[in-house]
Amino acid sequence: MTDTLNPAERCGYPRARNLLSVAYCRVKRGEALETYKPVRVLIAENQRDLSDVMSELIDTEPDMQCVGQVSDASQVVAAARNSSANVLILDLMLQGGSGLPLVEQLTSALPGLRVIIFSGLAGSDEVAREAKRRGAAAILTKGCDFQLLLQTLRSTTSEAAAS
Repeated sequence: MTDTLNPAERCGYPRARNLLSVAYCRVKRGEALETYKPVRVLIAENQRDLSDVMSELIDTEPDMQCVGQVSDASQVVAAARNSSANVLILDLMLQGGSGLPLVEQLTSALPGLRVIIFSGLAGSDEVAREAKRRGAAAILTKGCDFQLLLQTLRSTTSEAAAS
């Protein structure tokens, strides 16, 4: 008889979608000493309620962790340098200034950091072109489905690991 269960199902964690999730489930069951979450997210968002909700939802994912939140443009670079983040969710309308000029500064100073623009303004073609030109890995509108945000976080992290 052929074993048709995927590794996640064999581990007894049907929600897991890949081997990394299996590793996480083993940690939860006490089968491993530690886990590594490859998607470490820093959130730069001026709306604290939205930032808190995103952080909580990201932390429920077995392969993700929110490593910090900032709301002021002047805090973003320092927070990115001092955190273990490999992905930054960046609002364009931060307290103290625009997030757009930060994209180029961050991507050149921290080449391992992927920047995802997450803004109500992201639907503008001009803003999207400028963000991409400055080095943004992806651009999402605040009205997007949360699953799309999760998918984008994962794909930008895997692209960075592959390069």
